[in-house]
Amino acid sequence: MTRRLSTYIAAAAIAGLSLVACEQADIYTPVDYNVTLNASNTYYAGDPVVFDITGNPDNLIFYSGEAGHEYRYRDYYEVPVEDVQSMTLDLSIQHRSGNHGVSTSNGPGLEIWYTDSFDGVSGSDAEGDRAMVMGWTEEQMLEDGWKKFPYDDPGRAQDVFVECSADVLSCVSNFCLAFHWMPDLEGDNTAIDTYWVNGSLTVVIDGLDGPETMTYDLGNLMGTTVMYDERVSTYHVSQGNGSIRLDTSQDLTFAGGYYLDNPGTEEVGDGIDHRCEGWIFSTPRPFNSRNADSAVTVKNLQNSAGSYSYTYEEPGTYHATFVGTNSNYIGSSEEVKHILVTVLDRP
Repeated sequence: MTRRLSTYIAAAAIAGLSLVACEQADIYTPVDYNVTLNASNTYYAGDPVVFDITGNPDNLIFYSGEAGHEYRYRDYYEVPVEDVQSMTLDLSIQHRSGNHGVSTSNGPGLEIWYTDSFDGVSGSDAEGDRAMVMGWTEEQMLEDGWKKFPYDDPGRAQDVFVECSADVLSCVSNFCLAFHWMPDLEGDNTAIDTYWVNGSLTVVIDGLDGPETMTYDLGNLMGTTVMYDERVSTYHVSQGNGSIRLDTSQDLTFAGGYYLDNPGTEEVGDGIDHRCEGWIFSTPRPFNSRNADSAVTVKNLQNSAGSYSYTYEEPGTYHATFVGTNSNYIGSSEEVKHILVTVLDRP
C-alpha cells in the first residue's frame, strides 16, 4: 500500500514538473536590461573599458562605435551611383619566368581587361564558355566595351614588381575584371610564362559624415577560370603548375613551368601536358555600396554576461551601442542602449 502510494505520488510529481516545464516554454518576457560604465574604468587608450550589464536579455550584441562598427550604419549598403567619388584598380605584377613581354618579339604573356558591359561566364556550360573566349579578338572586345588595363609586360624580371593603376569609375554600375594568360604554346622550348599578381580595388563614396573608403582585395574578387585546352577541365583552377592559382601567398598566380619533355625538365615524361592559355574573371557586380557595419555577440541563450570588456586602441569619442533582444514564437522585443565613451591618449 505504502509503496503504491509512493509510486502514485512520484508519478504525480513528475507530471507536475512536466506541466511546469511546458508552461515555462510558453512564457514570454519582454527584454529589460541596463548597461552602465564600471567605476574602475581609466578611459585611456589601450586600457579595457568595462560595461556592467544587468537584466534579462536573451541575446545581446555590441557596436563599439569605431569605424566599421557603428550602429547607425548597421543597414547601410547601397548608395546612389552618383555618390561614388572614385574607383581605382591598383595592381602589382611580377613576371617570374618565360620569354614573353614587350622586350621580345612574341608580345605579352598576360593581358588585363575590364568592362561594365559583360554579364559573366556561365560557369556551368563548359563547352559554351570555352568557345566564347577562344573566339574573342582584341578588336571585338574593344567594340563590345572592354578596356585594356595599362600593363606593359616588361618580360621576365624575377623579384621585380611592376606597379600599375587605372581609373575604373566608369564601370561602377557593373564592374568585371578579366586576365588573359597567354604563355608560349605547347612544344616551344622555353619556360612557360609565370606571373605573380597582387592588387586591390578602392572605392570612395560620399558617406553620411564625409568620404568613406571601401577596399576590395584582388584575391577575393576573382573566381571563374576558362582554359583553352580540352585535355583539362574548362574551369581548371589551383592545380599547381599549368594552372591559374588562387591558393598561393599571392592574390593570383599564373603558374607556369615547362611543357612535357621540354629540355628544361629533369626527366622524360616530366612536365605539363596541356596548353596553358586561359582566362580568369571576376563576377560582374556593382560597387556603389559600402559594407554594413558589424557588431560582436556579447550574450546569447547559451551564456550569461554580467559585464563586458572592450579595449579602444585609439583616443576619441565613441558612440557605443548595445542591442538586447528577447524572442520566441509568442513574441519578440528589442531594446537599444547608447553610451558615449570618451577615450583619452595615455599621458
